[in-house]
Amino acid sequence: MGWARHLGAAAALVGALATGVVAWLRTQLWEPNDVRPAPVVCAAEAPSLPRGQTVKVLVWNVQFAGSRKYEFFYDGGKQVHVPEADVLATLDAIAAVIREQDPDIVLLQEIDRGSDRTARIDEHAELLSRLAYPCSTSTPYHQVAYVPHPAFEHMGLVNMHLSVFSRYRIDAATRTQLPLLVEPWWRQVFNIRRALLDVDLPLAGGGRFHVFNTHLSAFSNGDGTLERQVAVLDSVLTRTALAGDAFVIGGDLNSLPPGDDATRLGPYAHEYPEPVSPVKRLFDRYASIVPAQVYGADPERWRTYLPFGAAKPDRTLDYAFTSRDVTVGEASVVQSLQVSDHLPLVFQVTVE
Repeated sequence: MGWARHLGAAAALVGALATGVVAWLRTQLWEPNDVRPAPVVCAAEAPSLPRGQTVKVLVWNVQFAGSRKYEFFYDGGKQVHVPEADVLATLDAIAAVIREQDPDIVLLQEIDRGSDRTARIDEHAELLSRLAYPCSTSTPYHQVAYVPHPAFEHMGLVNMHLSVFSRYRIDAATRTQLPLLVEPWWRQVFNIRRALLDVDLPLAGGGRFHVFNTHLSAFSNGDGTLERQVAVLDSVLTRTALAGDAFVIGGDLNSLPPGDDATRLGPYAHEYPEPVSPVKRLFDRYASIVPAQVYGADPERWRTYLPFGAAKPDRTLDYAFTSRDVTVGEASVVQSLQVSDHLPLVFQVTVE
């Protein structure tokens, strides 16, 4: 009977270890209703934003400074990690575009801050060292100690952020967790956890201007995740407007404009299966930097995404919207085709 006792003890130990591992994994999963402050760095001399001041904003998914040289595994290629020299050269190119455009506020998606795939470089800090912005904030939306995927070459440590740079004072920043993809919880632990970053800027003489940065889910396969994420955005924006605060929101929303026909994308059409664009709700409720009818009348002018190897962008995925009390000025897509798989969207707004 001694062997039975030993076997039972071993089984109990294995069970306890399994329970412990499961409990630890669950602690790594931010819940979708999680709201928390994000750290802000701001020079004491940074001014408040004056009312009536025209502000230039740049919105850009920089593809973790991975460069345009590689076809990454999530796009069907084999590349996982990027050599340090290529990351630094891409950061130089990103900074050059930002300097040329000279925006007052910069909203960046896919900023690695110490990820294995990008040589453990803090891209947020590296860009700030190349640029002249007194205030900044960032928050993670893919932060995992070790990602055992893909099978042929693990990603390892990932720490990917939303980042905002500003010439104007930032009083506070808040991270709101967005709904996760519909998948088993053990996949959610290792997967991207999309978020909304709310950056609160004081207006000179009183009032607030909120700058929201976000990046919605890709590869959702029409499971309703995008609609749920947009609903959270809408709820936060509605609450902001009811408080009497002006806002702008920008980011990669991973959706086609309302009225765009996904079938024209051929092999990529399956990535956009929704019969109605998930972002139509935002077009209906807020002021779009580029109105829906403009997208329809001149679609090529506003396309922002380039598949690997493409010579020009073939779809719009990046957008910006404002509250109704913000005046929208000039907007354009910057044709920086050799930096990222997305092009920057730049525009002007004025808080009245």
